[in-house]
Amino acid sequence: MNERYWIGGFFVDVPRNQITHNQKAQTLPPKALAVLTHLAERQGEVVSQDDLLNHVWKGTVVSPNTLQRCIAQLRRAFGDDGKAQSFIKTHSKKGYSLESNIRWEDTKASLAPSNRDNAAIDSSVIDSTVIDNTAIDNMIISNSSAHTHSNEVATDKVRFKTKHILITLVIFISLVAAFGVLFPSSSPSNVLQINDMRLLTSTDNRELASAYSPDGKFIVFQRFPEVMCSSHIWAKNVETQQEFQLTEELGQYGSLTFSEDGSALSFVMQNNCSEPVEQKKCFQLQQIDFAGALLAPQTPTTLMECKNTEIKSPKWIGENQIALLQKEQGRWRLIRYSVGENESTSLYEVEEGSIVSFDFSRSKKVIALIVVNSTGVLYIEKLTLNGDLLSRYPVDFNGLIPKYNYVYPKFSPIDDHLIFSTGKQLYTLSFEGKIQRISIPLTDAIGTPIFHPNGKKMLAIKGHYDSDIVSIPLSQFPPAHFSPMPSTNKPESLNASVEYETAMRSMLEESSAKYQPNGELIAFSSERDGTSQVWIASAPYHTTASNNDIRQVSQFQTNTYIRSILWAEDGESIIVNASSQLKHLYLDGREELIELGYPVRNLFHWDSKNQTAVANIPLLGKITLVEINLINGEFKTLSDREVTWATKTNDGVLLYTDNVDRFWKSGVAEHELIPILVDQGSDKRFTVRNDTVYGINNQFQLWKYSLENDVFNLLGQLPDTVDDITDVNDQAILITHRIAARKDVVELTVE
Repeated sequence: MNERYWIGGFFVDVPRNQITHNQKAQTLPPKALAVLTHLAERQGEVVSQDDLLNHVWKGTVVSPNTLQRCIAQLRRAFGDDGKAQSFIKTHSKKGYSLESNIRWEDTKASLAPSNRDNAAIDSSVIDSTVIDNTAIDNMIISNSSAHTHSNEVATDKVRFKTKHILITLVIFISLVAAFGVLFPSSSPSNVLQINDMRLLTSTDNRELASAYSPDGKFIVFQRFPEVMCSSHIWAKNVETQQEFQLTEELGQYGSLTFSEDGSALSFVMQNNCSEPVEQKKCFQLQQIDFAGALLAPQTPTTLMECKNTEIKSPKWIGENQIALLQKEQGRWRLIRYSVGENESTSLYEVEEGSIVSFDFSRSKKVIALIVVNSTGVLYIEKLTLNGDLLSRYPVDFNGLIPKYNYVYPKFSPIDDHLIFSTGKQLYTLSFEGKIQRISIPLTDAIGTPIFHPNGKKMLAIKGHYDSDIVSIPLSQFPPAHFSPMPSTNKPESLNASVEYETAMRSMLEESSAKYQPNGELIAFSSERDGTSQVWIASAPYHTTASNNDIRQVSQFQTNTYIRSILWAEDGESIIVNASSQLKHLYLDGREELIELGYPVRNLFHWDSKNQTAVANIPLLGKITLVEINLINGEFKTLSDREVTWATKTNDGVLLYTDNVDRFWKSGVAEHELIPILVDQGSDKRFTVRNDTVYGINNQFQLWKYSLENDVFNLLGQLPDTVDDITDVNDQAILITHRIAARKDVVELTVE
């Protein structure tokens, strides 16, 4: 295989996993460069997907999705947005071709005759400087031919001095490189090198929430069977690979934490509250005896129960105490629970703000916090175990990550640096708020790693999420098919499945689909190019959407997360909540940032004529439903309740669900509860068309409700793989349908 070559002005160095342009090097995964090299060796030819998969992943079974991610990574390295396809061209249903000219680097030829005396210079040093010897020789030849014969002697002197300077420069760079090897930079991105990855779990189930035992001999994790929301807790001996089921019953368990001596394993479990008042779930801090659970599955012991507040993220901090986050009145604070005294006390809270995440270092005996203030700015703080503040700095995203993104860092072996993942890339975060990218791109989504006690290995969750956009024709539900009935009754006809057809699909996540008003398009979010972007396509009831019907309309940076998409009333533009920032996209390709000065956590409704929006924003640390004036950023509060989803009807009626999934609507004097929908709310959201509400309840039954007539109908049974309902028009309903949610525990070796 050719290992070094030029593609236009880009120098490809396969041994170093780098592509360099204008003296800026980018590190890519080896498989991506193997794909590029195979295309380069057949430059101008259409190479099929099967050919590339068989050549690059010989003897390994991988999905075409893996190849698509490599192509997307290569295009980003070339600065190609995937539309112009100046370098790598996609041939629908055929394969890919490399269209640019290739110039192969010949290591032997690079030592020109005039440099033979310097043949001892390491050719890899010359390559690392990205000096194009051919271009230099051409420059000298061009200069000499421009002179007359009488100036040849002077030209030879210039040529000799030029090459002498170049040789001196190469020797100098070689010495600098050698110095760097002997005395490496203390930059975290250079210190932490990941040199191996292996699967610790690989089943048809999802595995999440991994942690090491204090002695490093075991990992513990959750394994989800077909029931997507419930799991068992498992342990695995890392050396023998033997697995142990630790819990007797399935449950909704949170993150896992060991006591300092490894005898107790603790976690937060969620249960349905028998009589929900302020919240639908009750939360219990529980633990099991780890040694006993290795012998036989156990029923956890409850240490503390919360019926009116939420708790999460427990961590043993020594002396028989557990630190964890508690949500009260919409804000998260840090509390400390004493196992021996069976009581909890407040450890730390943020004035006019909230805690996002925290971690504890056993070796340093300090706590690291990520907090958000009233304007959405993130800070990293360091605390003592008594809650005393040691340092506080704003997080400087430095353009690497959208500024309102939350981060969830963990302690690492690097002094005064934590590590976190955006799913696309690993980063370090210092206690001074500085973020640096770790020089290894991720080919699959990887969660924030947790380090082994010896600091040489780390656990992470690796996997992918695949969802399609599905269209449900309304024609299968005749208006008079079901009569009004109480929500507790279920007609026999619901035993039949609802008919639906796939509208948009890829091997990755497709979601947030919205119909164009009075048009034939659908706007949706997709990661089909390796990043989260907005796409538009022909609506499925007009034509079957093929690759030629779909086009990308956004160019958001990597690590952007699309929360919602809404069309303008005229159907000529789109507003997007992209990582808590509002972006206005036009169909002609223009993109505008709507600068508000604060983050938008959820965007629910857009009045494009009056330029207002209904949204959730953090207000003094609490997520609050407001109506925003998009011109000047001013807002007014719409509800003091914790709102999970909302919209406005054509008549301007505000409709929303609270944190116990009850439906409310705005009235003349106050907001009114809708009694007939008390048992119909869920986390599947809802949508409105012509004053008719469509939703999915916890039994995955599709329903509709007329606000005007107060008539409720159950429409049919959906599969339990439905994520949410996103839009409806006169012909069909759009939902997000989960195809796969594969998650595995992996162990990465670092040095």
